[in-house]
Amino acid sequence: MAIVSFKAESTTLILNDEVISDFINGDIIELAPVNPDTARTYGSNQSVNIQHRSDRNVHTLKFRVMRDSDSDVFLNEQMNKDTPVVFNGSVKEIYIKDDEELTESFELQAGSFTDKPTHTKNNQDGNAQVEYTVECFARRLI
Repeated sequence: MAIVSFKAESTTLILNDEVISDFINGDIIELAPVNPDTARTYGSNQSVNIQHRSDRNVHTLKFRVMRDSDSDVFLNEQMNKDTPVVFNGSVKEIYIKDDEELTESFELQAGSFTDKPTHTKNNQDGNAQVEYTVECFARRLI
């Protein structure tokens, strides 16, 4: 399934009215569908029944922020709450088409953390990033 990639430097990610902005320089934000759009049931006489899946809009959102940044602190606080936090928000990327500035926008609903954050380090430059994963309903707005 296709992954939608957003350039972090031209993208705004909002989760529960909090702007997540401390991305890694030059990084991308990934939004990937979890399930197919339709399901098919085949009959023995070469007939087919095609229907939309009820979970077709479920996506995995992955993004990386600087460790101990304001965004990391906010996300860590949400992850450490006693009850699961439900995220609503959006991801919007600005791009240029025919010398005109446009915005591609996805609405995010009913999201929650699915994995513990990944902390990546190395002994040359430290690589102080934390990767968060949120599963949510997402749909592209035009």
